[in-house]
Amino acid sequence: MEHEYSSLIKGEPKRIFLLLHGYLLDGEYLIKKLADSLPTDCLIISPNGPFLVPQKKGEEYFAKYSWYFFDPNKKSFYINYKPAAEFLKNLIQQINIDKLAISIIGYSQGGYLAPKVAELIPEVDSVLGLACIFRKKMFEPREDLVYHQIHGQNDLIVSIDESKEQWLEIHNKCPNSQYIELSGSGHRIDQEFLENIKNLSQNLTTV
Repeated sequence: MEHEYSSLIKGEPKRIFLLLHGYLLDGEYLIKKLADSLPTDCLIISPNGPFLVPQKKGEEYFAKYSWYFFDPNKKSFYINYKPAAEFLKNLIQQINIDKLAISIIGYSQGGYLAPKVAELIPEVDSVLGLACIFRKKMFEPREDLVYHQIHGQNDLIVSIDESKEQWLEIHNKCPNSQYIELSGSGHRIDQEFLENIKNLSQNLTTV
């Protein structure tokens, strides 16, 4: 598969931020949303998911993307996290020739995937999930990472209770991780999300 991604270099890069978009979104959406909240000395990479999902609006179809396919009723995968994680590992190997440290920020479906990607890429030292669940059975937590999460209390798409429950299991192994609840936010990335992303991204490294 070809890697289609948006990128932005802010200053002389000391770190890579790998952004993983949500279901039926694309890399351009997330890089535009988060770029101003990230440090000025980084390389931002925001790929499209490997699976094209045509989305119809009116009489037209638009190219949107997915990282995996999960049936929430059957609680089973048609395609699990592994193909997309390998896809991203291959992309990073092509780009990160200087072995820069990497922070992964995943939103919604991309947040579910983010810790699986971190499992495969040694340069990753921090993961930030937005409006997602880190399903512990889908990856092996690394003790040398931090696993931060930000979740809106009014999220009607992803359960904040399940999100927090799964994160607490990871936190027992990786105690430097943080979980931030936003009282005024739902599932969308709003200003409250962006302010917290900006604060966390200044120090998205292990202690």
